[in-house]
Amino acid sequence: MKPDAEGFLYPTVQLSACVHCNACNQVCPMELKMPQSASNVPAFAAYATDSDIRQSSSSGGIFSLIAQRILEQGGVIFGAAFDADFSVRHQMVASTESLNALRGSKYVQSRTEDTFRNAEILLKSGKMVLFTGVACQIAGLKAFLHRDYPNLYTMDVLCHGVPSPAIWKAYLSDQCRIHGSSVKSVSFREKSTGWKQFSMKISFKNGKTYCQSHDEDAFMRLFLENICLRPACHSCRFKAFPRASDLTLGDAWGIDDVLPEMDDDFGTSVVLINSEKGQWMLDQVEACMVCKPESMDRLLPETADSRRPVSPHPRRSLLFRAAKRGATVKKMLSVLKGNPARRLLGAGMRLIQQHTNRTL
Repeated sequence: MKPDAEGFLYPTVQLSACVHCNACNQVCPMELKMPQSASNVPAFAAYATDSDIRQSSSSGGIFSLIAQRILEQGGVIFGAAFDADFSVRHQMVASTESLNALRGSKYVQSRTEDTFRNAEILLKSGKMVLFTGVACQIAGLKAFLHRDYPNLYTMDVLCHGVPSPAIWKAYLSDQCRIHGSSVKSVSFREKSTGWKQFSMKISFKNGKTYCQSHDEDAFMRLFLENICLRPACHSCRFKAFPRASDLTLGDAWGIDDVLPEMDDDFGTSVVLINSEKGQWMLDQVEACMVCKPESMDRLLPETADSRRPVSPHPRRSLLFRAAKRGATVKKMLSVLKGNPARRLLGAGMRLIQQHTNRTL
């Protein structure tokens, strides 16, 4: 896997060594036949009753409850975690003490590396495995394994799209320069101002802290404006339901209108069950959560970004051109607004056109 000019990883093949066995195509999730989208998937709004678990989670803490239950039964968990330089990679944890690394949203493309192979080895040994990721990663795992394992449990998280790791690295570099220190910790979903108005929080080794609302933070704005996403995200095949995973988790945005009694602005999850294993996982933690059923279309409307691909930003190419020139993220952010001189010229031309129309 090698990064392209935009920082996204793609597989490369040594053509001189290729024997044309077609194995790579056989395990490519893009070759899978996807289900027709359904709206009758069992859906729930839920959150953990343990306030500490809920506070350390992006939404309602349901992942933590299920993961702990798998660990208690001798299983292992695979999920996305920060590495030493705050890139995002999948890793395996086998203890509750290590589980915190997998908690919380990480809005960067995760490198799965050899975790599919490691999961297969554990599955063949009889170990219970919970593998988590975005929907395309779970589809990739299933294609790689070629068969179902009774001891494999899978969970995907609702996905807007994955932003460029290169933009993320540039953003972190800017933050380190501004604060004069390397990074100690990152939280994409700091909830001290509430779950709905969450913030990006970065703690630095020199004791300084950066905390900015998601609608003001530069990286989050680029991400949510769809200007730095992987090209495939704009034609995603993996957002249909039921999904390849057993269980789908995400934020229950709009819960204040749908089930207001489930909203205290501390975080509520939408839980979608794709299989009998998914139902089993939810049943395992029933006593540790507040959970209410509701229709899928009310909890997750068809218009939600996690149910349909998002359109690319029209100025996307300009952003990556600026990134290639080494622009700061603040400078990249100006791409969203366009060139001030051009905006002024455009406004002038519109006034001239309006005057001409009135004269005619």
